[in-house]
Amino acid sequence: MDIQELHTQAMELAEQADFLRMQGKVEDANKLYVQSLDVERQAAYEARDRHFGEPTESVLFRSAATLAYGLQDLRESERLVCMGLSGNPPQEIANELRDLYDKVSMERSLMQIDSDVDTKQREEVTITIPTQERNLLRALVRKFGWACIF
Repeated sequence: MDIQELHTQAMELAEQADFLRMQGKVEDANKLYVQSLDVERQAAYEARDRHFGEPTESVLFRSAATLAYGLQDLRESERLVCMGLSGNPPQEIANELRDLYDKVSMERSLMQIDSDVDTKQREEVTITIPTQERNLLRALVRKFGWACIF
C-alpha cells in the first residue's frame, strides 16, 4: 500500500472512532484510534524510509503523534514528535510539533503531581497574560515544574 493510501486509511479509522466516541462507545472508539495510530505511524516511517521529503514526513509524524497523545500514550507521542522534528520540517509544522511536545510534557507533569501530591495540597490559580508572553509562561512552567493548562 502506498503512503497516501495508508494515511487515508488512518484518517478514515480516526473518523469512525470519533463517531463512536460521540455515541458514547469509548472502548470501541479507542480500539479504532489504536488501529489508526498504527496505520499512520506506518505511513510516517515509510515516508521517512523512502525519503519522501518535507513537509510530508513531518506532517505524518505530527498526525501520528497527535493520535498517540489522544490515546494518552505520552511516550509514543513524544517519540513521534521527535521523529517529526528530526527532519527539516517547515517552520509552521515544527511549531505545531513543539506545541504538541509541550502538551505531552505538561500532561506528564500533571500525572506526576497527581501521583506525588495529595489533591488537598494543590492550589489552582487562573491568570490571564498577553498572547505574546505565552512562551515566557511556558519557560517558567518548565523551570519550576508547575502544572499549567494553556
